[in-house]
Amino acid sequence: MAYANSAEAQQKELEELRREVSCVLVLEKAGFRLDREATAQRSPRNLKFRRENEAIIVNHDGKGWWDPKGDGKGDVFKLVQHLDPSKNLGHVRRELRDLIGKSPTLEVAERTKGVSDRPRREPAELWGRRSAPQEGTPAWRYLTEERGLPGSIVAAAGRQGVLKEGPNGTAWFGHRDAGGQFTGMEMRGPEYKGFSTGGGGKRLFGFRADEGTEPARRLVVTEAAIDALSFAALDRFKKGSLYTSTGGGMSPESEANLKQVMATVAKQPDARLVIAVDNDHQGHVYAAKLAAMAQEVGLWSGRISPKTPGDDWNKALRARGEEAQGGAAPAGSLSRLSDAITTQPAAQPDAVSSSWLDQARAHSPAHHQAASAPEPVRAPSPATARSATSSPGASL
Repeated sequence: MAYANSAEAQQKELEELRREVSCVLVLEKAGFRLDREATAQRSPRNLKFRRENEAIIVNHDGKGWWDPKGDGKGDVFKLVQHLDPSKNLGHVRRELRDLIGKSPTLEVAERTKGVSDRPRREPAELWGRRSAPQEGTPAWRYLTEERGLPGSIVAAAGRQGVLKEGPNGTAWFGHRDAGGQFTGMEMRGPEYKGFSTGGGGKRLFGFRADEGTEPARRLVVTEAAIDALSFAALDRFKKGSLYTSTGGGMSPESEANLKQVMATVAKQPDARLVIAVDNDHQGHVYAAKLAAMAQEVGLWSGRISPKTPGDDWNKALRARGEEAQGGAAPAGSLSRLSDAITTQPAAQPDAVSSSWLDQARAHSPAHHQAASAPEPVRAPSPATARSATSSPGASL
């Protein structure tokens, strides 16, 4: 079929391709196959496709997609370029023309022999059957010995109902949406790492180190729940702080949920967002995304990361513990976040404020007389902020 080159004809073609070609077709052509089990447990509206270690979620009846491990999302045109960044729009149009009129096969890989066909229980049911780690239990030892978390932090998370002990020494960290509904859990253990399938999926893990119930005015966002607890262990400014985790990559629903939480925090006096991401490329991507989201709801934000490239906050916590045990620093220095942060402004995205780094450095040993944070930057008036309901274990 011949296509005219006028602007009007080209626009008509783009609309036709977007309407007629499913993202599923593009993925199948690229070698992706449907993960039927994960899709059934997640949501029939979100089809999960895999290609070796890659994963793409297709939504909006095949018209949209997003990358659960990265920042990519969009329509069928962006999907083609996501899979092959060397292609321009002309290349994309030619590829999609060949797919008009075709239907997806929804081919799936055969399940591994011996895998049980028994229906899985819902994450909320599994969560409800578990109790918090207690001193000496496998999960407690994993968190305090292998991960270096203080027992006081682990105990507080258990009391707040956001941490449970799973099988084989795994620790489960509950996620809830802005309305308080349980949606799943991050699961970490000596030999296991994953997120529960089924339920509503990733939303937000939330923890209050001060165990306060008043609205939080300082929101700390990390990439993993263990990093949230590790950051809290290092942090001097626990009062009024809500330590959270997105569990890694965010779906559009997760982003909307987090933005609700940001909008609620932005209503508080001197509200601020601390973007406590890893010191790596993915951390830079998350930092830029979170800073843009905060700006939309009128919430002041700043990025802070461990000083060693590639490190996360749990590595930073364990490194401080090793220094303290070796006599290089007193045990009290575990609470000095300024000793663990990066001092390389060049590693920060240009769009992210480094003011929080300055605030943290201001509380180095030379400034130990200060008992609380300096007067923070006032957040812009959150006139456009949306309201959100407080959630159990993540009081706002």
